[in-house]
Amino acid sequence: MRPPFSPACPLRLPRRPSLRRRVSLNSTLGSILAGLLLPLPALAQGSAPGSVSGSVPGSIRGAASKAAHAVPARTPVPAPRAEAEAVTVSARHGVTGAGQHNAHSETVISRQDLLNRNIRTMTDIQRVAPNLTIQPSFGSGALNFTLRGVGLTDFTQNNTPSTMPYLDGVALPVSIMTTGMMFDLDDISIAPGPSGYTHGQATTGGEIDFHSADPTRRFHAGLTEDIASYGRNRVEGYVSGPVSQSVSLRLSGQSLTGGGYQHNAAGQGFGNADLGALRAKLKWDIDSTSNLIIGGHWTTDQSEYASGHNLYNSYHVPVTQDLYETEWGLDPRFAKILGISANDTRPREDNLFWGANARYTKNFAWGRLSTISAYEMVDEHELTNQTDSILAYGNMFRNNQTNVFSQEVRLESIDPSARFHWEGGLYYSRSRMAQNFWYDSSDRPGTTPLNETRYGQDQQNFNQYLQLSYRILPRLRIIGALEHESDDRQMLNVTSANYNLNTGAVIGTPTNFGNSGALTNQFGGRVGAQYQFTRNIMGYVMVSRGFKPGGFSANITQQAAQLRPFKPEQILTYEGGFKTMLFDRRLRFNAAGFYYDYRDQQLLGTILVPPYGVLGGYVNAPRSYIYGAEFDAEAHPFRGLVLTQNFGYQNGVYSQFQSLNRSATTAHFATTGVWQAINTNYDGVNMGLANLTLSGAATYTWPVFREYRMIFDADYSYRGRQTQPQYIGQTGIYRSPAYFLVNSFLTFAAPRQHWSVTVYGQNLTDRRYWLSAGTQATFYGVIPGLPRFVGGRINFTY
Repeated sequence: MRPPFSPACPLRLPRRPSLRRRVSLNSTLGSILAGLLLPLPALAQGSAPGSVSGSVPGSIRGAASKAAHAVPARTPVPAPRAEAEAVTVSARHGVTGAGQHNAHSETVISRQDLLNRNIRTMTDIQRVAPNLTIQPSFGSGALNFTLRGVGLTDFTQNNTPSTMPYLDGVALPVSIMTTGMMFDLDDISIAPGPSGYTHGQATTGGEIDFHSADPTRRFHAGLTEDIASYGRNRVEGYVSGPVSQSVSLRLSGQSLTGGGYQHNAAGQGFGNADLGALRAKLKWDIDSTSNLIIGGHWTTDQSEYASGHNLYNSYHVPVTQDLYETEWGLDPRFAKILGISANDTRPREDNLFWGANARYTKNFAWGRLSTISAYEMVDEHELTNQTDSILAYGNMFRNNQTNVFSQEVRLESIDPSARFHWEGGLYYSRSRMAQNFWYDSSDRPGTTPLNETRYGQDQQNFNQYLQLSYRILPRLRIIGALEHESDDRQMLNVTSANYNLNTGAVIGTPTNFGNSGALTNQFGGRVGAQYQFTRNIMGYVMVSRGFKPGGFSANITQQAAQLRPFKPEQILTYEGGFKTMLFDRRLRFNAAGFYYDYRDQQLLGTILVPPYGVLGGYVNAPRSYIYGAEFDAEAHPFRGLVLTQNFGYQNGVYSQFQSLNRSATTAHFATTGVWQAINTNYDGVNMGLANLTLSGAATYTWPVFREYRMIFDADYSYRGRQTQPQYIGQTGIYRSPAYFLVNSFLTFAAPRQHWSVTVYGQNLTDRRYWLSAGTQATFYGVIPGLPRFVGGRINFTY
């Protein structure tokens, strides 16, 4: 049996394998994809022109167009992406002009860039975008997204992220929903700064939009097999084409297994992926002015998610210098109470995600109407080891059942290059959540060995927005936007129960803390201007006010004070930049600078809950500020060679903030055996952001035997040192060191025969580094980054 769900929030969920009956559905998905796709050449009525892997990459287009932030001045409406397939082998002679007339500093990673840079996991994205941080929650498959220093470490997975991920325009407010989506994507767009003025929800940090490939009007299909170090095997495939004269369909999928690069002291491997995903899109061109796209996706994840390497503990557990060594332990009594297998003690996931959506678009003579209706479901069962040790305590089991329904209606004028352009809409979302946290604290003096905290959470969000732009002079356009958002969330029947590990019985009577509520009603807006100095040089300035709702900490609840909601956060941003295309479009250089005035910044801090000790909890920093700069460049010095470079600098300081000092409080306990709160004034203390992020690539393509192509690439990324948010002002082991990564690939491609073969290397210098860190009161550990991976990839398209 699984742990019971909160009766206050009943959810009807599909039956599926539990952690106890861990049946792998993913190991056979690769062979199924191959079986479906390999016979397809006999059915092909056409082929994707030049669609083979390993060609000259599109640039990381920091100025590409996106509806959320675009205010085009003179560019025409872009053509649909329906016929654009994955890869080409013809070099693009000159930079793209997409987005060069839009007042924003967005980064777009094209489909070809995703392939060339070997971006196959979410955390890979931060290698190629400036001032972006994507980190796993400690010991969890959930991720936290941060742009320009603005992001929430949502380890309880029940709060709105500061930087919102979207899939095809659908918001994913629970970060673990992003699992398994990194396949068959047209591009990923990364937009920093407050959002919600033209679509979706209001955020303070920005958004990351994943755009999956659309159905095509001609038949296309592709299959990719990628085998690399540590037994990592990835199979991806797609089929796309017409069903009738007006209906087209696209099916795609991926299977990912292996790749576990960690081990314990006995040499047992750890970290193998076991993930499968499917996606479908059906497009119906109703008439010349309207269409309907119906999509759906399904993901199963039974992976061993990265465990941490222990750097420090106060229990005299041996600490090694091998960053890839980890340990795990599980009390069989803990497993018995949960109803999971005690034979497999490894931290692991047993999750199911699925969703469906419908998009309708209708063009009128006066404007365009579009609607998006979506439903997303999370069924999460996660066992984590918070101590990274062989010790059997510090384990946590999360049982998360969440569904999210959203509805959006947008209206905008047809021609974005007209003198007057307008767009506005309404966005509504509703979520229902039931969570259980089970935590083994049998090491803590005076505590009960096992605590369960369960609750339901109901939330609804309503955002109304309007943006206008007007060209007051032939070269000058002014921009204004206004939004209002209401967010209402309720914590229902929060109940804490303590268990006897020996008998499995509840000790005493569970404590019911009742219900708690948090309501946010706020306005945001922005004003700005852009000036087209010449056809290929544009400058802009923008002032924005953004906000994000408050929420709750829900973790080992023992005191009513833990359920007090943290406050909404507000941010006032100032940004200016320019965009240029020079030397007959052989060079593109875009740059931006920003300053953020932050109020009531939400961050994962520390609260003291004796006798459990220091626990993670959300707090508000009353005043802080962040400033920085970014630029991206792309050059085509001669035929076949493409050079790209990104630069990001950010720095943040708390100007008014007093909070519990985690390290000092823990050290006091280690010395005295008594938990006592030690507070510190952090006014003027640096946030510890990764100040400098750099990435660049050189790719050269040349013909071989007239009908073939060779492509060679060398690229790098650099990330400065960073302090984890919950360790304000700390140094030493609490500060992730800077790291420099080098990657390369070589591809032999046959464009006319529609195949290619690639060999590649990631982290060629085998640099040791870590992605994130976390603590279990008296333990401190880090999640290591990937070691050197060497692999090969073969791709067929039709």
